Amino acid sequence: MRVNWFQPRSLLFWVYCLAVLGGPILFVLQAFGQVWYAMPAALAAVPITLVTLLVIWRILLWLDGFHARGFIFAPLVMGFIWGATVWPGLSMWANDHVTRVVTNLGGDAFAVNWQAAISAPIDEELIKAIGIAIVAVLFRPLLTRPMHGLLLGGFVGLGAQISEDCLYSTQTALLSPQHPAADTIIVALLRLITAFTSHWAMSALAGVGIVVLLSRTDRPWSWRLGMFAMFYLLAVAMHVIFDAPHPPGPGLLVIFLPVLVDAAIFTIAYRWVLGTERQWFRGVIALPAARALGPEANLSALLTAGGRRNARAALRYSLRMDRGQARRYERDLLARLEALPFAEQSQG
Repeated sequence: MRVNWFQPRSLLFWVYCLAVLGGPILFVLQAFGQVWYAMPAALAAVPITLVTLLVIWRILLWLDGFHARGFIFAPLVMGFIWGATVWPGLSMWANDHVTRVVTNLGGDAFAVNWQAAISAPIDEELIKAIGIAIVAVLFRPLLTRPMHGLLLGGFVGLGAQISEDCLYSTQTALLSPQHPAADTIIVALLRLITAFTSHWAMSALAGVGIVVLLSRTDRPWSWRLGMFAMFYLLAVAMHVIFDAPHPPGPGLLVIFLPVLVDAAIFTIAYRWVLGTERQWFRGVIALPAARALGPEANLSALLTAGGRRNARAALRYSLRMDRGQARRYERDLLARLEALPFAEQSQG
């Protein structure tokens, strides 16, 4: 099944386009001076930011063990664009206004410690979720599994994360008149270390909830709303933990404790998503059309990472394939299995 990214008859598509065009304009209106004066020194962090992009991109692909991304390239790209263009300017504007409310209600001392942990989880997660929801509705026929939501949310968050890294680089260069380039590199390295549970992981969970809400029409609304609320609140909770004031303790523990707690939350949620993927895969290899690709007993070896690793080893031994050939064969087989449900629907 194909869903074109260009949907001129959809009002939602034009809302997306206007947001993508307006986001950078809003950002420039707020941060042009900062970027203009700090850009030369901030460029020193570009290589590290590119490494962050590649590392998180590879993690997302690694989490997608059954090649769910095979038919959703366009929504993933559109999600990344939303995070990289709409999110920065809109989140800067929203954070400024929410921070004022926090300061007015709690006072300056309270705001210094808690404004980031309150404002960012509220508005930043909401802005990312709006982008996830828009893309998910545009590509609703394709986004049918929780893993699709995890990937879409992850790519929206990755776009936001990279844009925020660039913004932090300019801020650091602006506030470090003596050694701006060196300080910018240090901050970029710290953000790379803490990137493993940052924006991409938070919005990945929100994406799971949004896609489940839209796709699981076999379930009652109460269940779908409950699942959406749970995953979205998990994303918000991860953000609160990430930005909350650090407790007293050794420096390294203070830095890595929020990362470890968020990693535990994400891992528990991901295990549920992975369980739904295995359930989907069992149904696919049981389809009559799957018999043309191989016996069900043989295809079931692909259910786990260990099984896939053993299958690649068997290919290398029996057919004298090298590692690259075995991996390409596995990817091609998973892509064919991914297409089977769509073929069954079109025939039906």
